Amino acid sequence: MTRHSDASPSRPAKAGVRRKTQHRYVWLHQILLNDIESGKYPVGSLLPTEAQLSATFGVSRHTVREATRKLVDAGMIVRYPSIGTVVKSTRPGGAQPSFIAGLGNMQDIFSYTDKTRLEVFGQSVAVADAAMAASMHCEAGSKWVVLHANRRLVEDGRFISYSPVYIRPEFERIKERLHGNHPSFYRMLQEDYGQEIHRIRQQIEATLMPENALRRLELDSGSPALLMMRAYYDPQDRLLVVSENYYIADRFKLRSDWTPDTQA
Repeated sequence: MTRHSDASPSRPAKAGVRRKTQHRYVWLHQILLNDIESGKYPVGSLLPTEAQLSATFGVSRHTVREATRKLVDAGMIVRYPSIGTVVKSTRPGGAQPSFIAGLGNMQDIFSYTDKTRLEVFGQSVAVADAAMAASMHCEAGSKWVVLHANRRLVEDGRFISYSPVYIRPEFERIKERLHGNHPSFYRMLQEDYGQEIHRIRQQIEATLMPENALRRLELDSGSPALLMMRAYYDPQDRLLVVSENYYIADRFKLRSDWTPDTQA
């Protein structure tokens, strides 16, 4: 059970003075690191909120996010939706390992869905122009419901990607199932709509994280990403759903194992 620490954020006497050449986020990170290591915020307790830390130390929320991101990467704290930021260790444990996925067949996709969760935070409508039609391999002028989402690991709550999903309007109710232990798009299309999936196309490329995803993922502009696009088609080869996953560069690895065909 998560414990609420009795400590309130306060400027420590020794760490309260920032050198002129020291970045604010580095200064704040050191203060929070000292507080966790000293036991002010014990394992299992909640850190003060972003707003509280911002007000206490007179810094922006962006500075707070940068300072706490380093603690997340060191394995000392974990952010949980609707709960807060929980202290997991009083000592840095090195960078969190990357999530490794094998996505070479349908069973891999189902396993991947069991280990990750989409969190939808917005919705919009897009009409495919020439560029979008060429990228998604859909017809120009077609209408799409766009669900803006991030993907988390079930195990520790870490964000691993910004994952917008493009859905034909007739399948819009899929959004209602994207919470908790939700099934894969493949299964939702089959179970909810009786839609036969004829093929799935997967495309992977190196890119940059979209600007509109940076703040929520606490990344800097120009951060690298691995884009994995997955498209689902019916027997008439009509595109039904497209998921775009922009994975944070150091939090995702793709692995495929191949068995040589002795008769090849």
